[in-house]
Amino acid sequence: MKEKFSMKILCECDRLNEAISAVSRAVSGHSSLGVLEGIYFRAEADGTVTLIGNDLEIGIEAKIQASVSEPGEVVLNAKLIGSIIRTLPADQVSIEVNEKNLALIRSGASRFEIAGLPASEFPDLPLVESEYSIGIPGNLLKEMISRTIFAVAVTDNNPILTGCLLEIEKTGLTMVALDGYRLALRRAAMENDFEEKRMVIPAKSLSELARILGDTEEEVRVNATSRHAIFMFSNYRLVTRLIEGNYINYRSVIPADYDIELLCPSHKMAESLQRVSLIILNDVVKSPVKFRIEDGNINISCATSAGSVDDNIPVNIKDAALEIGFYHRYLTEAFRVIDTEEVCMRFKAATSPLVILPPEGDDFLYLVLPLRLRAE
Repeated sequence: MKEKFSMKILCECDRLNEAISAVSRAVSGHSSLGVLEGIYFRAEADGTVTLIGNDLEIGIEAKIQASVSEPGEVVLNAKLIGSIIRTLPADQVSIEVNEKNLALIRSGASRFEIAGLPASEFPDLPLVESEYSIGIPGNLLKEMISRTIFAVAVTDNNPILTGCLLEIEKTGLTMVALDGYRLALRRAAMENDFEEKRMVIPAKSLSELARILGDTEEEVRVNATSRHAIFMFSNYRLVTRLIEGNYINYRSVIPADYDIELLCPSHKMAESLQRVSLIILNDVVKSPVKFRIEDGNINISCATSAGSVDDNIPVNIKDAALEIGFYHRYLTEAFRVIDTEEVCMRFKAATSPLVILPPEGDDFLYLVLPLRLRAE
């Protein structure tokens, strides 16, 4: 008796591997629901194969083209199917799934049989209606993510801070992250007449979105409701829950006045901070990086059990005197993503935050709270 198949496809290994790698980012590593550790496959008669990973917080969908002999659907363990496809010897792979959800995978001389799960057990992605919709260039969105996301809170003591705030205004976009000790802000002017919207997007979702985007300049269509957002581009969709609650009024955190303002070469500061970090062996003990500003110079120093370091950067400031300390990683991560030759640095007192701005305009702002220095 001829075996019946509930799904049968033939496709390129590279294309399938790329799709599996993308959707696997949304697969749960360990779940009480075994189906969440799998990837949902759906093959349609028109040659479209849809793959979905969904951990109930974030869902990623990818579509590829294949030769579909038998339309159908199945859930296959993400780690296992990913490992198999990555190691296949030929350019093409066939996947045949029988009525008991047993998948036969063949490529060249290699043959695998793995158990699948019924597609009916896989949870649907949230339906995100287009009650709010906006188009954002993919490379711009990725840039805004990469230059703010490092400042989100890593613990959920205040869950709203574990995401980035995306503000959509008439004049453009603003993305903000803060963790109580620092703030990262990026602005992008856009000429479109947007309807205003605020949403707090989990850092994990933004991180995975940035990975999938790559270097694309293609427009990303963003649809949002009060609870979910969906990012659509190319053959991908990423659906994420939004973090509910009121985001901190970050504007009130930014000091309105300052006593010292100076221009500093960005690359020199980044290089100096990198040198300073060499003697900071224990990141748990926040050994302060000390700035001593005087006589047209920033003296940068640090002392730890491993040794000490002393460096200097000439700056355009005179008749100023300030000694202030910072946690080195907060400064390093900010300067790592600054893309202007110079920055404007504003100080007020040893207990007031440092504000870092571009020399002109308002494309970015980084704020870092100081550490208290011990009396010598």
